[in-house]
Amino acid sequence: MNIALIGYGKMGRAIEEIALRRGHSITCKISSQNLSDFNPRVLQWADVAIEFSTPESAFSNISL
Repeated sequence: MNIALIGYGKMGRAIEEIALRRGHSITCKISSQNLSDFNPRVLQWADVAIEFSTPESAFSNISL
């Protein structure tokens, strides 16, 4: 499965580690640190997006 990680703090990194161990691929990692470099087109290759950002930013992340 191709996974997009939205929010790449402690939980995002933990999900990445588990997903890779189980044979999944990480399509992209989106965080406040790389948001300006983010290209929304990469999401088309993700089968699923897992959102682990702060509650304050969750709704704005949906529009990605």
